[in-house]
Parts: sequence; C-alpha cells; structure tokens
Amino acid sequence: MPDGLVTIGSYSTPYEAGLVRAELEAFDIDASLVDADTISVNWLWSNALGGVKVQVLESEVEDALRVLAAQPGEEPDASAATVCPRCGSADTHYFLDKRASFLTWLVLGLPVVPAFSRRACGGCGFKWKP
Repeated sequence: MPDGLVTIGSYSTPYEAGLVRAELEAFDIDASLVDADTISVNWLWSNALGGVKVQVLESEVEDALRVLAAQPGEEPDASAATVCPRCGSADTHYFLDKRASFLTWLVLGLPVVPAFSRRACGGCGFKWKP
C-alpha cells in the first residue's frame, strides 16, 4: 500500500512554502504544495484555507522534519568554537542583523541596506561582526 501524504508545515505565502519545498528536494525528499495556486491568485484567502501546506510521504516525515529543524545560523565548522571578545565565553551563536534593512524599508519603502551576519554572546549579550 502506498504511503499517504502528511502536512509538515503551513506558510502564509506560496513563496515561503516554495523555499521549504526546494530545501526538502535538495535533500532528495519529495514534497508537494497544497493551495499554492489558490493563494497566489487571491492572497487574502491564506488564513481561510490555513495557508500553503507542504506535504511529504509518511515514510519521509522524520527526515523532512530533521532537515527543517536545522538552524540556518548554525556554526559552519563546529570544531572551531568562537569565544566572546568581552567575557571569553564559548556560548556564542550567529544571527542575521536586519535592523538597518528594516529601518530603510520603513523610511524609503524598500530595504536598501542588506542584512548583516553577526555573532552574539549568550553569556553577556555582547554583539560583534565575525
């Protein structure tokens, strides 16, 4: 008996769901989008329909959830831990600083300044450019 499809996520726009589908397919996990065409025609129906749903086969649900659970800001090389320059703590992580981009979007109507990759210390809260 063939596997049924299981919804593993619901997204507001077809663009977001398409990115998730592309990420899953990069790891050889077949995914399909439900209600993407309907919501792309009239985006106001997104809440009524429950968003664009990403579905995978039942046998691939665990693999798909593991792929989606991976943090995009994870350490590129886990063996090279970066320490905080202020307190010396090894509890640091990458994050994407979008404040300047958001501010230019508010003032000019479009994000002119790109988001920057930065590091933050979990111990003292200090933020710096890597």
